[in-house]
This record gives sequence, C-alpha cells and structure tokens, in this order.
Amino acid sequence: MNKEIFKKYPRKFRRGFELLERGKAEKGIKCIEKSIDSGFKSGIVFLDLYKHAANASEAIDLFQTVYEQDFVKATLDLGIQYYDGIGRTQSFKDSVTFFLESARAGGVEACNYIGSMREKGDGLPLDLTKAFEWYERGAERGDKVAKYNHGRLLYSGEGGYKDTDEAVDYWYASAKDGYLPAVCKVGEIFELGLTVPVKLEKAYEWYLKAAMEGYEPAYQKVGLFLYEGKGVETNIQQSMEWFGKIEGEVSSDVALKMGKLYLLGLGIEKNPDKAKKYLEQAVHADYSEAIFLMGKLHEETNNNDFMELYQKAADRGFAEAQEALANYYLKQADYHGVEMLKKAALNGSADAMVLMAKRFAEGEGAEKNVKTAVDYYRKAAEKGNLEAQYQYASICLAGEWIERDKYSAGDYFKKSAEAGHPRACYILGLLHEKGETYWSDKDKAYEWYLKAAEKGVPGAMFKTAVYLENGMKVEKNLNEALRWYRQASSAGYAKAAFNLAVMFENGLGCDADPGKSIEQYEIAASGGISEAMNNLGNLYHQGKGIKADPQEAFKWYTRADDAGYMLGAYNLGVMWYFGETGEKNLQKAYFHFKKAADKNYPQAQYNLAGMMLYGEGVEENKKAAMELFRKSAENGFASSWISLAEFYAEGEVVEKDVEKAIEYLNLASDHGLGEADYLLSKIHETEEGYLDLVKQSQCLTRSLSRGYQPEEG
Repeated sequence: MNKEIFKKYPRKFRRGFELLERGKAEKGIKCIEKSIDSGFKSGIVFLDLYKHAANASEAIDLFQTVYEQDFVKATLDLGIQYYDGIGRTQSFKDSVTFFLESARAGGVEACNYIGSMREKGDGLPLDLTKAFEWYERGAERGDKVAKYNHGRLLYSGEGGYKDTDEAVDYWYASAKDGYLPAVCKVGEIFELGLTVPVKLEKAYEWYLKAAMEGYEPAYQKVGLFLYEGKGVETNIQQSMEWFGKIEGEVSSDVALKMGKLYLLGLGIEKNPDKAKKYLEQAVHADYSEAIFLMGKLHEETNNNDFMELYQKAADRGFAEAQEALANYYLKQADYHGVEMLKKAALNGSADAMVLMAKRFAEGEGAEKNVKTAVDYYRKAAEKGNLEAQYQYASICLAGEWIERDKYSAGDYFKKSAEAGHPRACYILGLLHEKGETYWSDKDKAYEWYLKAAEKGVPGAMFKTAVYLENGMKVEKNLNEALRWYRQASSAGYAKAAFNLAVMFENGLGCDADPGKSIEQYEIAASGGISEAMNNLGNLYHQGKGIKADPQEAFKWYTRADDAGYMLGAYNLGVMWYFGETGEKNLQKAYFHFKKAADKNYPQAQYNLAGMMLYGEGVEENKKAAMELFRKSAENGFASSWISLAEFYAEGEVVEKDVEKAIEYLNLASDHGLGEADYLLSKIHETEEGYLDLVKQSQCLTRSLSRGYQPEEG
C-alpha cells in the first residue's frame, strides 16, 4: 500500500479500511458505504475488489492501482466482467451498477452497454425508447458502437423516432471511426440506395474494406458481388475464396451458389461431392434452383430420379428446369418439348425465349413468324440476355423485320457489349467510329475494337491493327499492328491478309519478305479482295523481290479485272500495249485502258487519250483525245495538264492560246513536273509577247533541279 496516496482518501474510507484490516468486516464495509454516500464513488470499486480479494491489504493494493488509472475505466471494466462473466460470476444486475457509475462519471462506452441491455432486456426492463436515449448519449460522447446502434434504431423507428437520413449519418460517422459493422453497413447503403443513388462500385469498396479487416459478415457480401459481377468484374475464383473464409455453415443462399459452382466447374474444378453437400443444404431450405441443380447432378451421376427433380422444379415454375425438360423432350422428338419450352419462356427464362425466337424465325417446330421471333428476342433482351440483346439490336439496325431504329440498336449493342458479348463490342466500335448514335464518341472506337479483338473477333482484330498502323486515336505501333493483322488473317479475315501482305511487301514493322507478302496476298485474293489480285500481278510484273514472271502477272491482272478492279484492267492494257505477254495488241490495250478510263482512272484516261491522239489501236481523233486529257487532268493526273497545254500552245484542235498554255503548265509545275518548267522556259525564251529572260532562267533552273532532261534534237 502507498501510504502517501492512502492519506488522500476521505477519512471515513480510511477508517473503514482500518476496521477491515482488524477483521471487523461488517463495521468496515458500513463505514466505506458512508464514504460512498458522501461522494467518494470510488469506494464501490474498492468494495468489489475486497469482495473478491484474499484480504483488505490485497484489495487496497489493487484499488490503488485501479484508482490511479481512471474511475470511469475501472467501473467500465468491472461492468464488462459481470456482463460477460469473465473474472466475475455473470450478473447483469451488478454490471448495470458499474455501467451506470461509469456513464454518470462521463464514460462513453458504458452508455452503449446500457442501451444494449435496455434493448435486449438483460438486467434491465426491455425499453426501446430508453435504449434509443442511451445509444444517443453514447453517440454524442463519440462512441463508435453507440453511433452504429443509434443509427439502427433511427432506421427501424423502434426507439420511437424514425429518420433514415439521420441513421445514415450516424452509420457514416461510425464507419469513419473504424467500426467494422458500420463499414459493412455503408456498403449496404450504396447497394440499396439509402438516401444516396445506388452505386454498386462504392458498395463493393466498402464491403471489401470491412472484409479485409476480418469482418466475417462482409465475406459473404464480397463473395456475392464477385459471383454476380455487381460493382466489380465477375471473378468466380475470388468469389469462392471469400466464401471459403466463412467459418461454420454458410447461408443457404451462398450454399446454393457454391453447389452450383462445384457442379458446373465454373471458375473452379468440378467436384460432385462438394456440389452435393452444398446443394443438399439449399434443397433443405426449399430453393427451386437447388432442386433443379440436384436433378442435374443426379443426371450426371446416372441417378434415375433426375427427371422427377426436374419436374418438381418445373412445376414450381422454375424456368431452367422447364427448359431442361424441353430439351430432353425435343431430343426424343416429343411434342412436349416445344410446349415445355413455351412454359419456360412464359416463366421468364431468357434462354428459353431465345430458343423460341430462333424457332419462330426459322420455322423449326413452329410456324415461321418473324414478328413473334422479334417479340421473344426483345423480351429476352430486356431481361439482360446477351445473345438476345445482340440479336435484337441487329434486327433494329437491319430494319428488315421491323422499322429500322438505329438508336434502339445502339442502346442494345451497348448493353450487350458492356456485359461482354464479343461481336457486340465490335459493333459498338463501329457505331462509335461512324457516329451512328446519340452517344457515339469516335475517341472510344479503338477501345471497343480492342476489347472485341481480345475476345477473338476477326473484324475487330483488323480494325485494331488499322488504328495502330496509322496512329488513329492511339500511339502508332507497327509491331502491334502486325501482330493483330496476323491473328485476323489466321482467322480467315481477307482484308487483314491484304494489309499484312502490304506490310511484308514494304517492310513495315518487319523486314521486307516477298514470299510472305505473296502468301498473304493469295489468302486475300482467295477471300475476294481484287486489289490483292492486282498487287500479286504487280509483284510478278515488276519482279519485286522475286523473279519477274509476265505470264503469272497477266494471270493475276486478269483475275483483278474480272473482279471489276480498274487497276487490273489498266495493267492488262499496259501489258498488251508493250507486248509483255509475248504479243503486242494495241486493240486489246485500247479495250482495257478504256475499261479503266470509264471508271475515271486518270492514268488510263491519259494513255487512252494518247492512243486516240496518234491513232494507235483506234482511229485518230485529236478532239476526243483532248477531252480525255482534260478529264485525266481534272481527276488528278498532272502530266495531262502538259498535254492540254501543248494543244493550246500549238493551236492544234483549238485556237492557239498561250495564256491557257501557261496556266496549264503552271498547274503541272505545281505538281513538281520538271517537263512543265522546261516548256515554260521555252515559251519565255521564244514566244513573242512572252519573252522574259529572268522567268526563262528561273523555269529552266527549276526544271533541272527536278531532274528533267529534255530529249536531244
């Protein structure tokens, strides 16, 4: 005993202690009780310690240790010991005594204990109004548990006052203080939209925070969100990991999901024994889906009662069971199959609706009726079925079965894509790129193409490569472009094979490789790409990286021409004109040049005009030649401006007009043609009225700088 501290105690308390030491317990206790009545509340702590100590000296030593610490804490600790029956025989009556003393002395946590005892009727009469008041008192003093409990009664209104907004505020405050049930409750606030908009991502964040801190009720929530893809990407494996952390028996809802995962092997290895264990629990809880899944398990394990289980679930209106029965009957060519499929669709099975839609669309097992097919697709789409959303969107976009509605199409493609449908991701990229809907954003096209490409859609692989090759909305990356073109080509996408061939031909993102280029051009050509046929002709014609082969070139140019590609016709014209097939034939050259010229290919128009000008393969017709030169020039072939200028400079076919000649030569010069500069220099050197030695010199210098060498003579 510390005598200096002892001297500070009230006289009646000291007198009582001395009597206790002399063995006069009754008188000593009465004396100490008088000191308590006189205001020395710490005396009740001493009397409790004395009651459980070996003697007064041991009690005073303990008392001095406790008293020096904190009366509020001492009474709280004793109250908890009596409440829990740890260190003291459980006594709600005694716990109330100490909790009240702690609370009256300004204690925080004791208020929550008293509120709880009032709420449960432990040691105090059950009184929710008083429980509400004590929780409120504890919350006002800053107790995180009291804040949470006060929020509960505010939300339920059981304390006599209901206010959801205020309840949510208290739960937030408790969560900020780190009380894990409140942290989990905030997740519920965002999940259910209590006073705030539903935000599943936020809900998941709060549930995960509570779970990571070891709050077991949050394990189930996190597992369910991961299982269902709510607020987070679906991850069955992680979902099972969280479910597995739950000690003891899981809830029937979780048991159903775990049984389903073990049965189907979704994200985890199939395990019929574990599937049976969990499904039995869910069946016992009377889940229709569990009865159906148990039937599925029995079918897989050759237990003959599976049809009874399917029928039981189907009779309850469980759509998947009706669908399973329908498929079974359909395999048996039993008319019950279609009827059961209809029932499944009527009971809300989106998969059954899709199957019915296909039957009505194709007239299989039902009279063909596209209107009914569309209705089934629409209903299934509204229920979130990915395939139905994609099909209904396609129907809206095509406008064949119903009036075209690109906005509804866009909305359903968007829903289907966001849920992961591969081709819908690709279509969404196209819609963004072409600005087909009110929410289109060209900057997002690449993002969706890439998602679809990663899901194996060849067209999306091609688009992704095009964006990467050209640096469209993404950093240019030829190596990545090459990789995606390869994948798309391997999947049989002809356009990708063509672009890949161009990259191999020109060494873009790789070393030039004529052999691989030819290989890819042939794949593209077999896919109907006429430009690939022409390019193959070019490789063999020019001998680019391979031995020149005019006959092979002629073969591929002919195929390109037959496919309607104007360059194929033009190149055949060149080969017939120069006799590169072994025979020169100006009539055939003229025929093929004309085919290309009629499609406005300017170089073919130029060549055709030249043949008309000189009467090659056709009767000479300078006037028609001049008009073709004009068309060729206007279509972008700069050399034709020179030919037109010569007509005006020489006054042939048209009246001589040097101004016109100069105008056309300047147009040709603007395209970098040194011959035009040379002819301009000759005009300024010799043409009366246009003599200008400075201009003549400038034009001649420019001609030479552009590498033009006039023919001698």
